[in-house]
Amino acid sequence: MELELELILGILMILVGLISLGFVLKAKTVFPEGSELKKVTANLISVIIFLTAFSLWHVLREHLHWKEKFGEVIEYPEYIFITIAFLLIFKTAKDLYNTARRFGITEQ
Repeated sequence: MELELELILGILMILVGLISLGFVLKAKTVFPEGSELKKVTANLISVIIFLTAFSLWHVLREHLHWKEKFGEVIEYPEYIFITIAFLLIFKTAKDLYNTARRFGITEQ
């Protein structure tokens, strides 16, 4: 039962990631070239891709029992995907903060 629930939740997270990616890709097309929102959506696309890759790898690893077959090393891609996602989130947050400063929304 536990594995079934984990598999179902994992598949749902992958679907949410793919649907989110579709929405962001569509939104990116409506922003003018060179706009701040277009840059933010480009960063968001990368974050969604890495989070979805993390979820996909995790579901495959658990469902196909790769850890038992290949050992602990099979978890490393998950760490890489999630680390890159967090670094991209940090970069996006920093870019948003710098944009807010340029427009005088935050204190210098």
